[in-house]
Amino acid sequence: MAIETISSISSLEQAGLSSVMPGGNSQQAFSTQLLAEFNQVNQKMLHAEATLQDFAAGKSGNIHHVMLALEDAKLSFQLLAQVRNKLLEGYQEVLRMQI
Repeated sequence: MAIETISSISSLEQAGLSSVMPGGNSQQAFSTQLLAEFNQVNQKMLHAEATLQDFAAGKSGNIHHVMLALEDAKLSFQLLAQVRNKLLEGYQEVLRMQI
């Protein structure tokens, strides 16, 4: 069994990390990234709802696509909720720090 090396990222812009690096405006980049993730999860949920309505109306007969869209939206929402929980825990930890 061969172990493959991890390929390096050719540029920081590809990974979306250029503005997070020192010297960049990391607060704005973080809020922009977070808002983009919220919008992406919202779009997945809207798409799942639309596919479910199409299936219920008889426009689509493929239940597999409906279930995949619903599961994708569910997992995305759960991930977003866990990220929110971790951010809240971090904020509460900072509030508990003594000065």
